[in-house]
Amino acid sequence: MINYEQELNPEQLAVIYNGDGPCLVLAGAGSGKTRTITYRVAYLLEKGISPENILLVTFTNKAANEMIERVQTLTSASSPLPWSGTFHKIANKILRKYATHLGYKNNFTVLDADDAQALLKIVVKDFKTGEKFPSAKIIESIISFSRNAQIGIDEVLDKKYPSYWPLADTFKEIAQKYSEKKKEANAMDFDDLLVNFFSLLNLPAIANNFATQFQYILVDEYQDTNKLQAKIIDCLAQIHRNILVVGDDAQSIYSFRAADINNILKFEEKYPEAKIFRLETNYRSSDEILKLANNIISNNTKQYPKKLRALISGLPRPALYPQMDKSAEANFIVKKIIELEEQGSDQKDMAILFRASHHSQALEMELTKAGIKYDYRGGLRFFDRAHIKDTLSYLRIFNNLADTAAWLRILQHEEGVGPAAAQKIITQIQKLENIEEIKNIGEIVSGKAKQGWNNFLKIFEKLLEAQISDNTNAGNLISALLESDYTTYLETEFLDSDERIKDLEQLATFASKAPSLTDFLSEASLQETYIQPNSEQIREKKLVLSTIHQAKGLEWGTVFIINLANESFPSARSMREENGLEEERRLFYVAATRAKKNLFLTFPMSVEWGDAGGPSIFLSEMSQELFEDHSLLNINRTVFNDDIQYMPEEDDQPIKIKPGSFLREIEDL
Repeated sequence: MINYEQELNPEQLAVIYNGDGPCLVLAGAGSGKTRTITYRVAYLLEKGISPENILLVTFTNKAANEMIERVQTLTSASSPLPWSGTFHKIANKILRKYATHLGYKNNFTVLDADDAQALLKIVVKDFKTGEKFPSAKIIESIISFSRNAQIGIDEVLDKKYPSYWPLADTFKEIAQKYSEKKKEANAMDFDDLLVNFFSLLNLPAIANNFATQFQYILVDEYQDTNKLQAKIIDCLAQIHRNILVVGDDAQSIYSFRAADINNILKFEEKYPEAKIFRLETNYRSSDEILKLANNIISNNTKQYPKKLRALISGLPRPALYPQMDKSAEANFIVKKIIELEEQGSDQKDMAILFRASHHSQALEMELTKAGIKYDYRGGLRFFDRAHIKDTLSYLRIFNNLADTAAWLRILQHEEGVGPAAAQKIITQIQKLENIEEIKNIGEIVSGKAKQGWNNFLKIFEKLLEAQISDNTNAGNLISALLESDYTTYLETEFLDSDERIKDLEQLATFASKAPSLTDFLSEASLQETYIQPNSEQIREKKLVLSTIHQAKGLEWGTVFIINLANESFPSARSMREENGLEEERRLFYVAATRAKKNLFLTFPMSVEWGDAGGPSIFLSEMSQELFEDHSLLNINRTVFNDDIQYMPEEDDQPIKIKPGSFLREIEDL
């Protein structure tokens, strides 16, 4: 028998013993959420509930496997939870038996992301109305959001992508045709698994069958459920009503994936008899860090109030270090990492977190120069991203006309230019002595390849103008690329084109500081060489660079949160979206609660292209006594109408802070 009183705290015990009926468990960061769920399952099994009658829903297979292993260890059962896993896994299992009720065969194929997109491309081809028609990838994202959020395509476009509003009817037709194509192929994509599962639950006999079977339902990370997933759970819980959902509204940060915070905030409206439990004892972070985290989230109005309590205290308060610009910010972090390591900290227990991927560019450069290895979470490293590689290829042809690899990448971007046509063009280019002569070789191609070549020339001529005006400045070439049709390509291919353009703006800022185009390309190539790890390096644990979204659920002894700057964090886009600022504040809260012992906050004060600069509005909200005295003396809450110039003691160049930002009086950088 498990000694629950010995192994759990009073908050957790309350959930274990009193978890019948509708229950909302508000589990603060680091409060033992997984432990509570697994002990609740073990308790149900000890009470004699059959494993077949327990449904445990998680968001990742990893989380499900971890919980199953813990339950097996606690109960010594060989296979305790046949109905555990992700929403999609549970849906697939049930659809394999009942798909015929929806007109599918039970041996239907589940399309992965690439297969689904390939099928959708075939459909989109019949609807394409011009060169600037959005890609299948963009359309798939819009259709997917509509289905998971349970709102119409019109509403998705109105709220998130107004520039595509004129194509609303076309997108609806594409969605319908895509659905028909999948049905013809006896195939379902990932969204279909949930949509079709919910359709099954609208059939009374099937709904009653599973609602009767699942006597107890437990849902992990409930704040991350979308409207469709919440409806599925409500259907399954309609008979026994033993539904226990665990989550933290303060960590709801995935609205861009259609996660709906209202599922957790309005749980009591659906279940008026619901019991509310709070897990507020934090086992991860110091009291000093939690005071800051509590202060951050207290500014949100739409939330369940809670206050995390620490078991650890007497550690340094979080420190805020304003920096001159992004380069200085990166330099400071590298020096601080080395300093902490000399004091006994391990780099593998450190993480640098940022709001958006383009915020890491200057830092990655400095880490590489310092020989500090790192793992990148949340996508590809800066110089590994497709649009960065594209840009470097455009620059490389100006540096080396015979660069075959660069030409292949550029030319095959253009529709109609295949490998054969590209190689034919390259062969002619390599015979030229002057880059300006490129404009005259279009006669060797014809048909679709000719159109593709002409599209390339529009971009090339923009770059050529910039190169003629200043042939040493790589930043000018990148700026010219941003003013060309390459930006249109990004906008039609990627929903996150704004972020990609930001990446290029950051690259242009960095490139403009290089002595020459050759020097810049050499620096960039060193980055690409550095990121090729061998098998031994892959196994080695290193410093982590991560977007905050990817860091959720993880923890480190030391955490840096960088670029806490105006219009960067919170993002400029979030300020325009309904409830956007509150979600950004939750994101900041998540970042702060990843730290166990040391938390450092930094921001650049200077204005750079693509960023407003100056301190984040979040910093103005926080109480100054929560920080180390040396890093922030006081906050002047006066809003200035004129530009402010701050003159560091050992620098003869003033820093201009954007009007309307809050001035920090700083003694010590």
